[in-house]
Amino acid sequence: MAKLTISSIGRFVEGFQGQRFSVGIDVHKRSFSVALLRPDGMVKSWTTPADVEAITNRLASLPIYISAVCYEAGPTGFGLARSLRSAGIKVIVAAPSRIPRPVAATNKTDSLDCIKLTELAASKLVRSIAIPTEKEEAFRALSRRRHQITDSLRRVKQRIRSLFLALGIAEPAGIDSWSKSAISALEHQSLPAGAAETRDSLLSELRYLILAQKEVDTKLERLTLEQDEAKRIAAMRSVPGVGRVVATTFAAEIYNPKRFNHSKEITSYLGLAPVIRQSGGSKGRATLRPVGQRRLRSLLIEAAWMWKQRDGWAREFYNRILGKHGVPQKAIAALARKLAALLWKLSLPAETA
Repeated sequence: MAKLTISSIGRFVEGFQGQRFSVGIDVHKRSFSVALLRPDGMVKSWTTPADVEAITNRLASLPIYISAVCYEAGPTGFGLARSLRSAGIKVIVAAPSRIPRPVAATNKTDSLDCIKLTELAASKLVRSIAIPTEKEEAFRALSRRRHQITDSLRRVKQRIRSLFLALGIAEPAGIDSWSKSAISALEHQSLPAGAAETRDSLLSELRYLILAQKEVDTKLERLTLEQDEAKRIAAMRSVPGVGRVVATTFAAEIYNPKRFNHSKEITSYLGLAPVIRQSGGSKGRATLRPVGQRRLRSLLIEAAWMWKQRDGWAREFYNRILGKHGVPQKAIAALARKLAALLWKLSLPAETA
């Protein structure tokens, strides 16, 4: 792909001033591959360093009308999208799973990728995912960090128990709840040389992660107050079985609930809406398609079990679905779907709820 040449781009758009162009960008950590699609179907492509401000200024300075800039969502975040939007340029951040791809293997290069993206932008075959603000993205990142620590805690606890199992040493009482007395008993358990050091290292990691989780919880609580999320979280926690972690995660991941027009959209986004597959005269079969948001979906299912235990309506709904299908997993998924819709409505501003 050719390097960026300002004069060559000027010659490319010459004679098409004010006409509709579309742009595709293949975004990488150190470089952007850019394609400019002219109204007559000709394409100009080039590479440029991954400088968000520079590419925004360059596109905004062209004497053309850019109908849309399309790039694929990825680890580089939404800084480019926010910069282009601030310059008045429409942006499509396409979900990788929603981009049409050939069935058979074909050539793949940065040049071909950005050209494909600009063609998709021109044909309007892809929709943009929601683009969070900097504050919303930062709040979501901290919420996800909390879950990363939780996963690490689960792993280190399993490693400690695996060590004792391998050594044939009985676990102390209270280990299932990881009480302070149980951890103290683990620390004072007599172990062979080498195993004792392994145990001490794992317990040090455990204590660090417990402290780190408490610190993140404190920061999350402060952010909810600063970003006026406290009312939304309090409203969601009014549902029996919905605790602070579920409500905070829902608020962080569904950062702008007004972007969903109906409860079916939120349940589909979370992978809780059944997808029907039917062909010919066969009877259609509805199954769940586990799309993104795995963590939030898992939390909602766990919360649905608690909701069933603490609320009569939820228990009656669960039993009705269970009696119809006879499958507990289907019944609890249906209840989790109801819970997701309810939390979405509770998280909406009062004037739109």
